[in-house]
Amino acid sequence: MAEYNMSHMVRPQGFSLEELRQTLGQSMIREQCYFIYATSNIVEIMAGFDQLLNQEEIEFGAEQLAPVYVTGLMVYLLHHDDMVATLVKRTLFLQKCFDYMACTEETHIHQICVYILGLLDTNSSSTMLNLILGCRVASPLSTMARVVGNCLLWAMLDHMSDLGLDSHRLRPAGTLLLVVAVVKPRVYVQSYLHALHLVVRLISSILVVGPLGGQGQQLCQETGAPEDLMKLAKDDCSIIVRWLIAIVEELRPLMVENNDLGHLHERLVLLESICELMQLLHGHLVKCYQEKSDLQSK
Repeated sequence: MAEYNMSHMVRPQGFSLEELRQTLGQSMIREQCYFIYATSNIVEIMAGFDQLLNQEEIEFGAEQLAPVYVTGLMVYLLHHDDMVATLVKRTLFLQKCFDYMACTEETHIHQICVYILGLLDTNSSSTMLNLILGCRVASPLSTMARVVGNCLLWAMLDHMSDLGLDSHRLRPAGTLLLVVAVVKPRVYVQSYLHALHLVVRLISSILVVGPLGGQGQQLCQETGAPEDLMKLAKDDCSIIVRWLIAIVEELRPLMVENNDLGHLHERLVLLESICELMQLLHGHLVKCYQEKSDLQSK
């Protein structure tokens, strides 16, 4: 299992302005966005980037575009006063960032993800939780966001479970069975609870962004990927369900008998993530059986 900063963050905490400045300060567009040091107002920060994008001052290229997408994600999750009031503006800004010079060619996407992961510290569980949320929010907004988000989620899952994936690209949903085979419920519940929570959350997010989010086939059409790429087979779905049940069975005695209150919150959040994924998979199985029943009745 990959080593990372076990900060025991169990929910996304968002990014600070200082984190945004540090991240962009090491990027290829650092000389074009000095304005972020002159203000702490998120609306002014978005306006500054809007000007850069509207005038196409940032050139095409993976190393130049990666920080644009990172900016969209970080600004969307940026700590500031009255986040509710800026939600629409932040969402539109996130969409605009991913739409900027969008190109879903496979090699370009791989390089984009390499540079994004180079800018963000995914050894930090806090950053990982933020990025998971950012990918889920961004994915419905544009094709580019769906592709990049999907690839980033797979990259993080690879990091957590040592799958040995060789590139950042769209992957068949059945690849998740490799994770189920590697991540043993008993071992992880006993020794790697935080990692297990991240793995479950990542699997759920990959399915939401991909085959079970209602836009899987559209994504295949828009990118030219095979239609089967974004389909989760019924048998594969059942295997993941059984894996989740095994995790719950391992958690059950700890919830009832264990007096270690220090990990209670994390166990509860893990169960919450499992429930979300279970609901997602249950809905998919119901749909599969309904389709089979409809075929048999014809």
